[in-house]
Amino acid sequence: YFGLGVNAAFEDVAALGQALDDSPDLPNALRAFSAKRAGEARVLVQLSRSFDLGGWRSFAFFIGPLILDGIFHGVAPSLFAPNTLAMLQKPHLSFARVRWRKRLDRTIQLAVLAAAATAAVACRLCPWHLERRPRETARLRI
Repeated sequence: YFGLGVNAAFEDVAALGQALDDSPDLPNALRAFSAKRAGEARVLVQLSRSFDLGGWRSFAFFIGPLILDGIFHGVAPSLFAPNTLAMLQKPHLSFARVRWRKRLDRTIQLAVLAAAATAAVACRLCPWHLERRPRETARLRI
């Protein structure tokens, strides 16, 4: 998505070149390269697969979070990061860092939504709400 595979390939080429320069032989260079890039490759595959779920899972794990990110980032940009797709376009962020940050954002978002839902239910159930009487309407005299 959005050239992520191509960008990752360029990063792989740079990392492999560095590993070949730093290692005395090919097997050690390949082990160093794999150790350096395997984690990022794994996260990229997980992110890409999360975009292709389909059905209700697509909404729950892709569309819904994009909507939540837009709302929360718009309201509190210093607290919440932009959506996942926008973060993946930032060259200074690794795939693992984007995943970590979005998990943190999602945890805080769900806590805020749970607190809001709890407050809404509590307001409906509090005694002063139940004891209120409907306002009597004034009778019109003709």
